[in-house]
Amino acid sequence: MTKQVINTFDVFLAERKRAVKAVAISWPERHTNILDWLNIHAAKMTKLHPDIADIGWISPEFTVRWSLASKEHAFVLDRNIAEFGINTDELKLIGETSSSYQVNNSLVFYAIRIDPDNAQLGYLLASFDIQKSLASMLGGLINPEFGFTISDSENENLLLKHNVFVDDETIVSQLFNFAGRTFMLKQHRDKPDFKMYDLIFWSGSIASGFVSLFLYWLIINVFRHGKNQQYYRGISEDSLDSILVYQALGENNSDIIELVLVDANKAAIKLLNIERSASQPIKLSQHLQLIQAKHLLPKINDVNQSGLAFGCELHLNSSNISQWLKLRVAKAGDGVTMTFSDISQHLISQRNLQRSEAKFRRLIDGLSDHYIYSKDPSGKFTFISHSVKRILGYEVADFQNNYEKYLVNLPNNMDEIRLSQLRGEQTKSYTVVYISDCLQEVMIEYHDSPVFDGAGNLLAIEGIGRDVTAELKLKDQIYYQANYDKLTGLLNRHAFDVELQGLLTRLKTTQMHASLCYIDIDEFKLINDTCGHLAGDQMLHNIANTLGKKLDSDDVLARVGGDEFCMILTGLDNKNTESKVQTILDHVATNPFLWEDKVFHVSASIGVVHIKPKISDVISLMKSADNACYKAKINGKNQFSVYQHNGLLEAFRKQELDVLEVLQDAIEHNKLQLYFQTIKPLGSLNTNHNYEILLRMFDENGAMVNPGVFIPVAERHGLMSRVDRWVFEHTIDLLERHPKHTLNLDKCAINLSGASLNSPSLLTAMLERLQRTTVPAEKLCFEITETAAVMNLDTAGKMIDKIRLLGCHFSLDDFGAGMSSFTYLKNMNVDYVKIDGSFVKNMCHDASDFATVKAIHEIAKSMGKQTIAEFVGDKKTEQLLQQLGVDFAQGYGIAFPMPILPMLSQG
Repeated sequence: MTKQVINTFDVFLAERKRAVKAVAISWPERHTNILDWLNIHAAKMTKLHPDIADIGWISPEFTVRWSLASKEHAFVLDRNIAEFGINTDELKLIGETSSSYQVNNSLVFYAIRIDPDNAQLGYLLASFDIQKSLASMLGGLINPEFGFTISDSENENLLLKHNVFVDDETIVSQLFNFAGRTFMLKQHRDKPDFKMYDLIFWSGSIASGFVSLFLYWLIINVFRHGKNQQYYRGISEDSLDSILVYQALGENNSDIIELVLVDANKAAIKLLNIERSASQPIKLSQHLQLIQAKHLLPKINDVNQSGLAFGCELHLNSSNISQWLKLRVAKAGDGVTMTFSDISQHLISQRNLQRSEAKFRRLIDGLSDHYIYSKDPSGKFTFISHSVKRILGYEVADFQNNYEKYLVNLPNNMDEIRLSQLRGEQTKSYTVVYISDCLQEVMIEYHDSPVFDGAGNLLAIEGIGRDVTAELKLKDQIYYQANYDKLTGLLNRHAFDVELQGLLTRLKTTQMHASLCYIDIDEFKLINDTCGHLAGDQMLHNIANTLGKKLDSDDVLARVGGDEFCMILTGLDNKNTESKVQTILDHVATNPFLWEDKVFHVSASIGVVHIKPKISDVISLMKSADNACYKAKINGKNQFSVYQHNGLLEAFRKQELDVLEVLQDAIEHNKLQLYFQTIKPLGSLNTNHNYEILLRMFDENGAMVNPGVFIPVAERHGLMSRVDRWVFEHTIDLLERHPKHTLNLDKCAINLSGASLNSPSLLTAMLERLQRTTVPAEKLCFEITETAAVMNLDTAGKMIDKIRLLGCHFSLDDFGAGMSSFTYLKNMNVDYVKIDGSFVKNMCHDASDFATVKAIHEIAKSMGKQTIAEFVGDKKTEQLLQQLGVDFAQGYGIAFPMPILPMLSQG
C-alpha cells in the first residue's frame, strides 16, 4: 500500500508540474496585457486542478506582483518569495524549486522560471493545498483500516492524518518527494486486542469482515472514483481547449503497438470530427493524419516513454479553414493526453501588435527632432528611441547610461518637478541643455507623462523629448529684433518705452531718484550726408560704445531714432545727475570720429528731465525730454538743457513747426523770392554786374521770415537740397528771360549746401540744365562752404571738375571759420576764396583779425585764387582791404540785399 501511495504522489505531481510548465512554455513574447493573458490561463488550470490553490507571477527581483487568488490569499502580494521558504539562489541557478508553508492551511509552493534564457520575464509561482491534494490522491486508495500520517520532513509539520494513529504500534515509514519537497509517510494497521481462545471465533469474524470490508472498499472506491470522474468530466467538457486521452496498446511502454483514443471532450470531438459511437478504436496516427501532423508521432511516443512533455504550434490550412493550434502532449497513466488550444486569434492579435509596434518603431525612429523615452521614478532612463542619435549624435546605449555627463544645464526647479511627479501630479514641460557629440549645445524640451499603479504609486515616467534648439534660437532672435537695435545692440524705442513705464510704476512706491536724458548727435547728418551711410552707421556704433562706458549697471541706454539716444539715470539727485550728463558730453567731445582720411569732432545735445513720482505718461515725458534737447541744440550744441515746466520751449517748437509749414508751402507753390547783394571789385573800374543770389521768404501776413530762422529749419528737417534746387532753377530762368542783363553780367554767385553736394540726383539735374541753358557758363559762380567742401572732398571735387569743364566758376565761402586747412584749399579747384566775415568786420580794430585776413589773402593769391571779403560794414574797412590787395568786397557797407526783379528790368 505504501508503494501505491508514493506512486500516486509521483503521477499526481508530474501532472501538476506539467500544467505549470505548460503555462510557462506558452508564455507569449509580446502581449498587449500579459496579466490578462496569465489570468485566463491560470483560471483554466485551477478549474482542471482544484487542488492548485493559486497561480502567481514573480518579478525578476523575486517579489509577487500578481496572484489569481489575491482576494483569498492577499498575504502573498508584494512579498518576497523567500518569506515563504523558497530558496531564491536555487531558483536563480536551477530554474525551479519548492517549499512548504503553514498559514491557515498547509501549502506547498512551487516556483519555475518562465524562460530559461531570459530571467527578466520573471517566474511562475504555484501553491498546492496539501489537504486537498492528499484527499484527492488518496481518497480512493487508502483502506479505512489503516492509520497514517503525512508530514513535512524538514519542519515536521503534520499535514494529513487518517484514522487512529498509535505511536507504539509497528510503524512503516517511507520518505517521498512531492513538488520538490521531502515528506514522511507513516502508516500501520490497527490491531485490536484479542485472546488465543478467541482465535477461531475471530478468524471467522475476520474472514467475513475482510469480505465485508473488501466489498465496502470497492463500493466506496467506485463511488469516489465515479464522483471524481464526473467532476473532471464536467471541467473538461466546458473547456474551450480540445482535450484527448490516448492509451497505449501493448504489454509495456517499450513495446507499444499503437496509441488509441479513450476519451475526448466536446471541443476535441468538434475539431477532429470524432464519432463517440465508433465501434473500432481510433488511432492516434489517424488523428495526426487529419491535422497534417503525422511527423509528430515519434515525438509523442517519446513522451509516452520518457514522461517529458512536448509542445508545438500547428497550422490547419484547408479550403474552408485556416487555424493555428497550440499542441501540448503530456504523460498520463499508461498513455498520453493531447491538448489543442486555438491560438489563431492570439496570433492574429500578436501579429497585429507586432505590425503596430513595427509601425510605431518606424514612426519614432523616423522622427527627426523628437525621441521617445521612459524613465524610472528616480529619473534614470530605462528606454530611449534611436532618433536620439540624429539629435545628439550619441548611440542609444551610450546616452542611456551616460546622459548625466552630457548635461550642461537642468531647470532650476528640477527637484520640485520630481517631487510633484512622485505626488502623482502632472507637470509642465521643461528644457534640459546637453552637449552633443560635435560639442554643440542642444536644448531638449521634455513632456513627461507619469505612469501610476492602482494605489497611485509612480511606476515610470514616459514622454517625448523634442529638439527645440532652433526654435528657441529663433524665438530669442525674434525677441532680440523686437527689442534691440541691430546696429548698436542697444534697446530700441519699444523696449525703452517698456523700461520707462516700469520705472514710472516703481517710482510711485519708492523714493528713488531718476532722470530721463534725450540725446541728439550734432554732426550726424553732416557726416551721414557727406561720407555716406556706412560712415554714419559706424559713427552711431562708436557713439553707443562711448555713452555706454559712462553708465552704471542700473542705468538704461537705448537708440530711439536715427541719431537719437535716450538714457535713464537712476540713484542720483538732480545736481549729481547734471554733473554726470556734463561728464558724458565731455567724453563724447573728446572722442573724435575717424573715417578714412577724415577726422570729425563729434558733439551731442542732451535734454534732461528730472522725473517726479506723479508723472505717469511716457509719451509726455519723452516729449519734454525732446523739447529740452532741442533747446540745447539751438543754444549752440555740445551742451545740455534741463526741462523747465514753463511752456516757453513748447511755444518755440510750435513756432518752428509753423516756419517749417510755411517753407514747405513756399517751395511747393513758388512763394520764395530771390534777392541779390552786390560784390564790388576793389581796385578795378569794371562796371558789369557782380552779385550773390540770396533767398527770402514771407509769411501769410506778408512779413519777411529771417533767413537765420528758416534756413536752420530747412537744414534740421532735410529740406536744403530742395531749397538749393529751387534757387538754381529760378535763377537760370530769370537770366534766360533777361538776356540784356545777362550780357552786362560779370558774375552771378549761387549758394550750394553740403546736402546738395552729396545729392547725386541734384548734381545730375544741374549739369543737364547747364548744358542746355542760353546763359553763358562763365557768368555763373557756385559758392560752397569750406566745411561742406572739406566733408565732401571727393564728391565735391568730382562735381566741381564736371561743372568747371562747362566754364562755370567756384567760390569757397566762409573760409577760415571751418577746418582752416590750406592743404584742402590747395587741392580744390576753386576760383575765389571768400574770407569769413567774422575776421573782416573787426579787422580795423583787432590786430589778430587783420593778420588772419592778410594771411588768407596772401596764401590764396599764391595759389592763383582771387579773394572776396564779406561782412564789409564801412568805408574804412573797404579801404583797408583794398590796401591789402583783396579783389572783392561784400557787405552792408557796399550794398544792402535787394529784390532781383527790378534790377533785371533795368538791364
